[in-house]
Amino acid sequence: MDLEGRKALVTGSAVRVGRRIALRLADAGCDVAVHYRTSDEEARETAEEIREHGVSAATVQGDLSKVDEAESVVDDAADAFDGLDVLVNSASVFYPTPVGEVEQDDWDRLFDVNLRGPFFTSQQASERMEDDGVIVNIADWAGFRPYQNHVPYCTTKAGVIAMTKGLAKELAPDVRVAAVAPGPVMLPSSYTDEDVERILEKTPLDRVGSPDDVAHAVEYLVEAGFVTGAVVPVDGGRLIY
Repeated sequence: MDLEGRKALVTGSAVRVGRRIALRLADAGCDVAVHYRTSDEEARETAEEIREHGVSAATVQGDLSKVDEAESVVDDAADAFDGLDVLVNSASVFYPTPVGEVEQDDWDRLFDVNLRGPFFTSQQASERMEDDGVIVNIADWAGFRPYQNHVPYCTTKAGVIAMTKGLAKELAPDVRVAAVAPGPVMLPSSYTDEDVERILEKTPLDRVGSPDDVAHAVEYLVEAGFVTGAVVPVDGGRLIY
């Protein structure tokens, strides 16, 4: 897919990894809708930076844990650009939930935002896309290999991987669906030097990834016209360790 003039929506793109994805697509020539839930100022700043790439930008607000708002986010983006070609489901929540301490609210919040939201944005986007649409989901390497104290989160990301493959079958040939599974990228600020060292010991490429690493993989999947149902680890090799 030639990205020049394509119309994209990136959820959770006011900050962090989603922001880098939005800017990468803008640099490739896409008009980009910046979705946010509460980060209004950051979304407007990201949209302004997108416009500096010579393309159009819009901001769309919505709580993806609510189905009607998830669908409205897609419709607002498609209406802003009179069409939609690309959806990147980047919005996510992440926090520790040790077994024995998980509350129903934790389970519901993680599943509502990380799995249910992306499904309903994808379903709605598939209705708004013409031929040659693309959906890219941001999963997590922990969807393959869960780590401690995050069982509900890891389960949602395993669900994103399964959802990606299922949607790829359901929506072919008109819409391609793929996913990126990041590894250690933008580690939590609470991590100590010892925590980081333990991660690097099990990362063959011996470094922590960057948001640009993820954004580059997303751009590839959007452009790769003969790729669907793929889940691309961007994990420095942790899955082969």
